Amino acid sequence: MPRPVYPTREGIWSKGKREEEKYGEVSLGVPYPEAVAQFRKAIEGRDDFDPATLFGWGTMQATAVLNILKGAEETFGEAGQEMVRNAINKAGYEAMAGFLEDSSFPEDADEMEISSFILTGINTVLYASLEKPWIASDERCEFDILWCPHQDRYTAFDCRVQRYFVEGMFQALEDKGNEKITAWVDKLIPHGAECCHFVVEKRKDSGEKNPWHIYSDELGKKAFKKMKTEQK
Repeated sequence: MPRPVYPTREGIWSKGKREEEKYGEVSLGVPYPEAVAQFRKAIEGRDDFDPATLFGWGTMQATAVLNILKGAEETFGEAGQEMVRNAINKAGYEAMAGFLEDSSFPEDADEMEISSFILTGINTVLYASLEKPWIASDERCEFDILWCPHQDRYTAFDCRVQRYFVEGMFQALEDKGNEKITAWVDKLIPHGAECCHFVVEKRKDSGEKNPWHIYSDELGKKAFKKMKTEQK
């Protein structure tokens, strides 16, 4: 499967417009609005700022989070993994809650439309990614990620870190009264795919734990198996 080719005119960034008419009423905010406002003031009118340097800084932070997770797993085992997972959950929750407070969505949109519009915010604002979204039915929406900040640094297995952020984001959505949703991915750029493809559905399970979290648990166990294999 071919890796993506750039530049591309496909998909949308955070200021892009979706084809749905109701998306014209959507206003995507930002997390940490005061910090974002300060940053915008700092770079306003400057022609010596290269946005790629901020990307490099963010990649360093993402690498540090991954290294902390691996180090905690190696040093403290399951307790260390759970500690870091919870910390990442909290960061995802905080970012999602701040984003929702700074955003607005059309009141007459149905639940899946709202979920899909919010997901565009998650993908293009919180994850600074290039997204190609669509609504498949009133029970399901999908999206492709055509470019992700982590795709050239993280391996496919390393992307489990991002699952922990999403766990916190899902919790924030539920706490704010939004539709309970779950998601799964069947294609990943780090695996050589031309995009990352996600399917999102309303939760139909009767259990308290989101299926997204359950698969995260499985990946956590796999991490220890991988560690033992690599140490041999």
